[in-house]
Order: sequence, then C-alpha cells, then structure tokens
Amino acid sequence: MKNLLKITLLFSLLVSSIYSSAQCKRFTKKQCIPELKEYVFNGQLNTAILGKGEDAELMLSFYSGQKYRMYVCAEETLEGTTFKILDTDKNLIYNSEGKDSNVFDFRVRSTQQLIIQVSVPGEGNSHSLDFQGCISVLIGFIED
Repeated sequence: MKNLLKITLLFSLLVSSIYSSAQCKRFTKKQCIPELKEYVFNGQLNTAILGKGEDAELMLSFYSGQKYRMYVCAEETLEGTTFKILDTDKNLIYNSEGKDSNVFDFRVRSTQQLIIQVSVPGEGNSHSLDFQGCISVLIGFIED
C-alpha cells in the first residue's frame, strides 16, 4: 500500500510538471516571442516555473558579429522580476534592477558564454503554489 501511494504521488508530480511546462511554453509563444520584434528569435525556449523569492540561472553562448536582444518575460504574478548578466568569471555585465524594462540590447566583442541570473522578489511560501508563474529568457539576434 505504501508503494502504491508513493507511485501515485510521483505520477501526480510528473503530470503536474508536464502540464506546467506546457502552460509555460504556450505563454512564451503567445506573450513573449512577439516582443523580440525585428530581432530573429534563436528558437530556444529557456523557461522556468518560479515563485516569489526564487532564483534561476542559465548559461548561454553568444557569437561575435551579431547584435542581441535579451528579453526576460514573466507572468503578472511575478511582478518585479529582475535579471543580471555575468561573464564566466562572475563579473557583472548588466543588472536590470531599478530599470523599467526587462529588455537588454547588446553586442559581444568575441564569442563567449554568459550567465543569466533571474530573480523573483518577495518571500517564498513553501506551502502554496499560488505565487508561482512562468519566466522565459528569450534571445533574438540581428546579423551585423
């Protein structure tokens, strides 16, 4: 009986995760990608389900000879989401905190990997899923 309960719980968590992921992809395609405007979307859906007080980090490659637009798109429940861009030595390149936009246009001098840290403000509530939402980090580019 214990094993059946464990299997049922694991299956429920898996189904919930798949459903959340599908909802996040739908949100990203409908609400976020159009905001890249004249930039060509690189095709990578970098999404996460986060709650208040949570952070996420990812590493992406950027190539010289291109102009980039990074857009961090968050559902309304995650208002105030900020992001930082760091090099691989953890030196700060950009911080969106205090800015009115979650869009950052830039060029890199040489091909390199950059770290993107996304933070949702507030205190987390481990007993409630009410404050969770989708965050997408989208990259668009234009050839120079």
